[in-house]
Amino acid sequence: MSPRGSAILSLSVGFVASVFAGSGSLLNLVREDLHFQCGFHQMGSDDPGSFYCADGISYIGVGVATYGVYGLILLIALGVAMADLKWSGMQSRLLAGISILPIAMFSWSTWYATSARPVDQAPGANYWVQPLLPVTAVFVTAVLVILAAGLVSRPRLRTAGFRVAMALLVAAVLVQPGSLSAAAVALGILAAAACLERRVPDEVEPPTVTSARKPLVT
Repeated sequence: MSPRGSAILSLSVGFVASVFAGSGSLLNLVREDLHFQCGFHQMGSDDPGSFYCADGISYIGVGVATYGVYGLILLIALGVAMADLKWSGMQSRLLAGISILPIAMFSWSTWYATSARPVDQAPGANYWVQPLLPVTAVFVTAVLVILAAGLVSRPRLRTAGFRVAMALLVAAVLVQPGSLSAAAVALGILAAAACLERRVPDEVEPPTVTSARKPLVT
């Protein structure tokens, strides 16, 4: 398969895995850990209280909004992968940058899911730190690796950087399974970037400079 075909396949597989494998864990994270669209009730002074959340149908809007954004990111990545760019290393760098977008979307949306809840529903508790602080640290590390790899001029080293970032994304899913929806999309885009790097020569030869000699005057 050609590098471009492999890139398109990687993008498609990443998005499909995000939808079918990641949607359930995302719903569980939003509902059970972040308590989005939940109410906090105490029956008395001795009752520690508990959350009462909406049913699964009420979270359809969350899924539509989340995968609507991921779908838009996928379309942008597909457009870059199929474009004919003159600079051979441009496509992989652009795709690597686009892979940061689903991570940013996940981080912002999960922060919003906790910050939007009235404080009287969860007194004296922070429901973002425990489920999301560790995975956020891993995501930040992956983003830094992606940015650093994009600055490298050697395609082989750049690809190695992309692979390190992909390993960090896998680690993020192990730390927080609810991040699979974002990590799968980012993994697919990074894999596509690595596939397109196969089209770039490892060493770019300097341009040939032709010199014109003046004829000798006798």
